[in-house]
Amino acid sequence: MRSLGYAEVAIVVADVDRATDFYVGVVGYEAADVEVDAGGRIIKVGPDHFLGLWEPGVWGASGLPFDGTYGKEFQNSVNQAHIVFAIHAGEIEPLKARLNEAGYPTHGPETHGDGSLHLYAIDPDGHPQEWWGKTPE
Repeated sequence: MRSLGYAEVAIVVADVDRATDFYVGVVGYEAADVEVDAGGRIIKVGPDHFLGLWEPGVWGASGLPFDGTYGKEFQNSVNQAHIVFAIHAGEIEPLKARLNEAGYPTHGPETHGDGSLHLYAIDPDGHPQEWWGKTPE
């Protein structure tokens, strides 16, 4: 298989507007120009990488073929996810400042074994998030 990375990570959130305020207004990503059902939003986190935000019961309500345990769990619960976002190393400190100014406690940045900086915070729905500061080659 020739992997191209991920296209979208989707998480269930209690309030899509509040989650959008966090990921767009505080973190600094942008809302994607993609039309979705009310209660959903697509956030652009990279050139062709997206974060799907879905309120319980919204994702799959349009007839997507997800039934059984997987579909029910994803559609109807706010679940934990640990997403690691890759960002430019120079963006770690400004992101920490924005998160803290908006009232979101952070851990780090801490240096990992490869010398990269990592910053941690919890989004408004309790999803633990990590930003990995990378230096593009």
